[in-house]
Amino acid sequence: MQKFTSLFFLLFIPFYLLCQTDEEKINKIVQDGIFLHDKHEYLKAIKKYKEAFHIDAKSALAHYELALTYTEMKDYNNAGYHANKVIKQKGDYLIQAYMVKGTILDEKGNTKKSIKLFKKAQEKTDGHYLLNYNLGINYFKLGNLEKASAQFVEAIQRNKVHASSHLYLALAQKRKQDIVPSLLPTFYFLLLEPESERATNAHRLLDDNLHGNVSLDAVDDAQINITVDDDKNNKYASIELLIGLSSAANQTEENKSLSKSDLFINNTRLIMSSLAGLRLPEDDIWTTLYIPFFDRLERSDHFETYCYYILQTKNAKADEWVEGHQTEIEAFFVWLNEG
Repeated sequence: MQKFTSLFFLLFIPFYLLCQTDEEKINKIVQDGIFLHDKHEYLKAIKKYKEAFHIDAKSALAHYELALTYTEMKDYNNAGYHANKVIKQKGDYLIQAYMVKGTILDEKGNTKKSIKLFKKAQEKTDGHYLLNYNLGINYFKLGNLEKASAQFVEAIQRNKVHASSHLYLALAQKRKQDIVPSLLPTFYFLLLEPESERATNAHRLLDDNLHGNVSLDAVDDAQINITVDDDKNNKYASIELLIGLSSAANQTEENKSLSKSDLFINNTRLIMSSLAGLRLPEDDIWTTLYIPFFDRLERSDHFETYCYYILQTKNAKADEWVEGHQTEIEAFFVWLNEG
C-alpha cells in the first residue's frame, strides 16, 4: 500500500519539475532567494539559498549569493566563509567572490589588505574590469591618485561602457587639478548615465571644470580673472585658457539673450573642436578614446542632440527638448551603435 501511495503522489508532481536538471533547480531556488534579498528579507533569503545545498553542497552560485547577503547584513565572518568556498573551487563566480572578499576587507578598515587581495585576484584570473575598478577605488581612498587613475583607465579599456570608472577617473583627475583630463571622462559618463542621482553630481563636477577658473575681480566688478595652470607639463593649458575665455564670454551683453542650453552647446562645441586640433604625441586614454570620440561627435549631425541628452536632468528646457525629439535621440543611438 505504501508503494502505491508513493506512486500516486509521484503522478501528480508537475512533469516539468521531473525533467529539470540539478543546475536548473538550483537556479530556481537562488532566483527565489535573490527576490527575497532585494526585498531586504535577508534571513529568508539565506534560508532559501541553503536549500540549494540539498542538491549540491558545493554550489558556487549559492555560496556566492550567501556571501553577498551576509555582506549586506555586515555579517563579515559568514560572508568571508562563503566567499572562500567559491574561491577554493577556482571555477564559476571566482572573480565575484574575490570582489566580495575584497569589499569585506575594505569595509573592516583593511584597505591595504583589500588591495593585495585584488592584485592576487588579477594574477589568479584573466583579469576583469571590476577588479581594476575596485582597486582604483581603494587607491582613491588612500589618496594615491596616480595608481587610482591607472586602474580606472584599465577598467575602461576592458569595458568602455562602465560608467563608474569614467566618473571616478574624472574625480581623480579633478583632485589633481587637471581640468581637461577631468572634463572629458565627465562628458563620457553623462552620455552613459544622464538621468541618475550620480548625474547630478557629475554636472556639479562639469560646471566646476567649465567655470571654476573664472572669477570676478575683488575690486572691479567689470573685470574677470581667468586662472590657468602655466606648468610646462600641462599640455592642455591652451584649452584651459579657452575654457576660461568661453565662460567669461557667457557673461557679456552679447550672449545675455542666449539660453543656458545654447551657451553650453556653443562652449562645448568650441572645446571639442579645439581639442581635436591639438598635437599630442602621447598615446593615452585621452588621445585614443576621449578626444577622437568627441571629435567625431562634434563633426556629426548629432552633437546638439548629445548636448540636450546629457543636460536633461539639469535643465528643464533640455528635458522638454528630449521629450519632443525622440526621432533625433533614436538616430543618435543608431550612430553610436554603428561607431
